Amino acid sequence: MSETARLFWGNNAEVTMAILVRRSNLMVPVTDPDLVSQAWRHNADAITLDLEDGVIAARKAEARGLVKEVIVPTGQGAAEVFVRVNKSFLRADLEASVWPGLRGIMLPRVESAADVTQAAEIVAALERQRGMAVGSLCFIVLLESARAVWNIRTIITASPRITQVGLDEIDLADDLGIALLPEYDPFVYARGRLAVEATAAKVNPVGMAYPLSALPREMPEPEIHTLATKARNLGMKGVICPHPSWVGPVNAAFTPTAELVTWNKRVREAFAAGVAAGTAAVPLDGKMIDVPVDEWAIVVLATAEACAARDAEKRAALMRRSNPPPAPRIQ
Repeated sequence: MSETARLFWGNNAEVTMAILVRRSNLMVPVTDPDLVSQAWRHNADAITLDLEDGVIAARKAEARGLVKEVIVPTGQGAAEVFVRVNKSFLRADLEASVWPGLRGIMLPRVESAADVTQAAEIVAALERQRGMAVGSLCFIVLLESARAVWNIRTIITASPRITQVGLDEIDLADDLGIALLPEYDPFVYARGRLAVEATAAKVNPVGMAYPLSALPREMPEPEIHTLATKARNLGMKGVICPHPSWVGPVNAAFTPTAELVTWNKRVREAFAAGVAAGTAAVPLDGKMIDVPVDEWAIVVLATAEACAARDAEKRAALMRRSNPPPAPRIQ
């Protein structure tokens, strides 16, 4: 969910920064009723109901029939709800998925801008038919081939609906004919290009650090937190989580720590004092604070505020579920 922070730079010109807080996106096969019914309890910022890899071919049609009824219950903990569709059954999957309560669509196997445009046209028509605001649904795009990585710039600028983009490294490895080995990361270039191109286009790059990015599995939470922190430092803005145990450490890794918030508040105070004294660079704890450092402090503090607001929204939703209002008395 986007939180908007109103920021002030050194020249007092007001700037609006939209911060998308979607640190964790929990994948759930729509055909697994137990996982679907419990997904809202895991504190994920988003939950994606999977019609693609999580559903065997024989159950695809059945899976489509399940989506509409579970969208609203899945979002009862204030998670944004997405559906991952099949490229080969795009229209049928979108017709089954685009209903009120949905936040967006995860588009896998995108290889060109035309793939995005086709999906956007179908979604716009369905929004009109079903009483939804046209343009209200957003896209998360997955790149899974060499061609997709090559075309990343035209893909992520093909529609304003695109808010996030990531790599499916398992399928990318298959396309490249690579045998994945835990000790060697073959996607340093692809992941770096993803971070640079997406950030330049104002689209959030998402992904976990290697080897979990290509060899996902359950691990102790501290190890997941370490790799999620590495992903953040590589430029990622969130992680698609294949298991509920990832959600907590991922949320923590992508939320500015209390120590970082305290430091950046001091940065802002020191810089403001320096500007008032007529200098654009001031010392703080042995470091020089200048305009770029102050500007980054603004981003960090706005991010922390947006994450806190998102977490408060989810806590409030859980409280409402735990303490429903009493039923009215019958006179």
